[in-house]
Amino acid sequence: MSEVPYASVVSNLMYTMVCTRPDIAQAVRVVTRYMSNTGKEHWRAIKWILRYLKRSSDMTLCYDGTDVSLHRYVDSDFADDVDSWRSITDYVFIFDSGAVSWESRLQKIIVLSTMEAEYVAVTESLQGVDMVEEFYERAW
Repeated sequence: MSEVPYASVVSNLMYTMVCTRPDIAQAVRVVTRYMSNTGKEHWRAIKWILRYLKRSSDMTLCYDGTDVSLHRYVDSDFADDVDSWRSITDYVFIFDSGAVSWESRLQKIIVLSTMEAEYVAVTESLQGVDMVEEFYERAW
């Protein structure tokens, strides 16, 4: 695996994720954990991400002005990370049928139930509300 440019490809995926493709954030987060100890299964995961990018290259976010309301969707996966047993918080704010803010990350604490994971997810998503409300007010 020493001849495989794993670190270079991961850094390019990170740049792509930050600048144009936030939908690959979760997958890139997982493959970056194994930068120092890569194996064939990690390279297969990289190739899967690259195939996904190729298949979805014609998809875009569009703001068409028809639905001018603000919606928030929040979810969590209880103890989904097998390395740390932490839950994952996912949320997205939708304005005018397009995403304006989103995040997927490990929760800061270890929770003991699915209900607690959902409460933590809602609380964490509310921390981004001020920025989204400011965007919403500027739009009108």
